[in-house]
Amino acid sequence: MGTNYDSGHVADHYQQAKQHPWRSLVEEYSLLSLVGDISGKKVVDIACGEGYFTRRLRRADAATVVGIDISERMIDMARAQEESDPLGIDYRVCDTRTIGPQRDFDVAVSAWLLSYADSRAELARMCRGIASWLRPGGRFVTLTSNPEVYFFRPPPDYRKYGLRMTLMDHVYEGAPIRWTIDLGDTELEIENYYLPLDAFEPTFHDAGFRDFRIHPLQLDPGSQTVENKRYWREFMDNPIALLIDCMKA
Repeated sequence: MGTNYDSGHVADHYQQAKQHPWRSLVEEYSLLSLVGDISGKKVVDIACGEGYFTRRLRRADAATVVGIDISERMIDMARAQEESDPLGIDYRVCDTRTIGPQRDFDVAVSAWLLSYADSRAELARMCRGIASWLRPGGRFVTLTSNPEVYFFRPPPDYRKYGLRMTLMDHVYEGAPIRWTIDLGDTELEIENYYLPLDAFEPTFHDAGFRDFRIHPLQLDPGSQTVENKRYWREFMDNPIALLIDCMKA
C-alpha cells in the first residue's frame, strides 16, 4: 500500500480530510444509503481508519459494530474517540487479507479499501479476507476508486472540490492514481491503484460472493438546489468512486 497511515501526520490529515463537503454529501450519503437498514445486525467496518463510518454505523442502530484496520495509529485514534464518546464499538488492529477470527457478521462495510489493491492477486486476497468475516448470506458493501478515471477525456478539474488527480501517462494494471487533498495550510497525498473494472466480478465470485452489483455515486437530495446541482455537475458526471454490493454464498 502506497500511503503510510501509521505516520502521525498522515493519520491526522486523513481525519481532517473527512471535512470536505464531498465526503458527506456524496461519499457518506452514497455508501450509507446503499447499506440501508442495519438495525439489530452485526456489522464489521473493514479498513475503518479512525472510525468515521464505524461510528455512523453504530448510530444507525446496528446491534454490534466492530472496526478493523491494519494501521495501529488509526485504531489508536478510533479508540480515543470511543473513550471520549462511548458507543460500544470494538476496534481491532487486523490485516484485512488474513482470515477473520469471527465468521458471523451480517454486513461488512468498507470505504476505499479495494482502491489499494495494485494487482488482481492482491484484490483476491482482500476479497477472501472480507468474505471470511461474513456468515453465509451476509452482505458486503464497499466504495472504491472508479477505474474509469483513467479514461475521462478531458481529465476533469476537481480543484474546486478540494482535490487534484495525477495519473500516469499510460494505463496498466497497478498504475497509480494519486490524489492530493487540499487541507488549507497543508495537503494530504493518497495513492490508489488502477485495476480494470472487469477484474472485480470474477475475483469476488472466486472469493465466495454472488449477486455482484455496481452502483453509481449519489448526491444527497437535501443539497440539490439548482445552484448546487450546477456546482456538483462535473464531480457527479466524472465520479472518482463507485459502489459495489454483493452477498456471500
